[in-house]
Amino acid sequence: MKTHLTIAASKEKEMKSVISVCQTQAFIVILSLIILMMAFGFNAHAAKLGLASAWLFEDNGGKVVKDIVSGHDGEIKGTLDWVKDGKFGSAFKFPGKGDSYVRVDHDDVFNSDPYSFVAWVKLENASWQYVVWRNGDVWPEPENVRHLDIWIHTDDYPVFMWHVKGNVGRIDGETIIADGKWHHIAKIYDGKNVQMYVDGKLDGEKPSGGTLDTSKSPIWIGARPGNVAATGLFDEVGFFTEALSEDELNNVMDNGLAVYAAVDATGKATTTWALLKTTR
Repeated sequence: MKTHLTIAASKEKEMKSVISVCQTQAFIVILSLIILMMAFGFNAHAAKLGLASAWLFEDNGGKVVKDIVSGHDGEIKGTLDWVKDGKFGSAFKFPGKGDSYVRVDHDDVFNSDPYSFVAWVKLENASWQYVVWRNGDVWPEPENVRHLDIWIHTDDYPVFMWHVKGNVGRIDGETIIADGKWHHIAKIYDGKNVQMYVDGKLDGEKPSGGTLDTSKSPIWIGARPGNVAATGLFDEVGFFTEALSEDELNNVMDNGLAVYAAVDATGKATTTWALLKTTR
């Protein structure tokens, strides 16, 4: 009789142990699902807008500019200075020298069709400047395949250029932006049209003429080969794999890229830069 009782007690103990293990495993599964749901929830806005890269210039030292979204970090070339008086937090000061710029290695994401490119700039009045260039590391360029090209005319207005099967497309803006004041500049390409926005307002628009040519070229921020470079401050440079609407663009301009980059492209939690940056 005692033997039977002992066996029964042992089985009951084993059953309780199994139940305890199952409960623990179920708790772990549920907790993991909650964490995943939170991650996807936080990243929903970034995924919706297709934010692929964001260079916020908050590193404040070193020779690398961090891309807080997907790790397309930029290498600092020449003599660029970190400054505190950015549009959102810190910024980068460009001296107007062709050897001083930020270089981002090629990734196929930068051949996106459609795409949007945005940047805050505070440029001084200077003859011929560059915001962003993507057609190789030498000048003259070996072939006409500009996919992303924004420069400042000697008369201080922005110019967009691109190529479709080697044929050039171009928009000359109407707004003076090399005036020592902060301006937000954006190129929106939806696969059929190219739009220029300055400070959230349409400043020019043209049909693209077809699908923009692509290449394996790196991105140059603040200069192009041939000693044409920006003089002034850059902040909040971003690349999206979608064509932003005017409302979306204005939200990005007003709120900053950090709001859309609180979670990286894989859904893993990263530093919430929005808590570290203040607007000016």
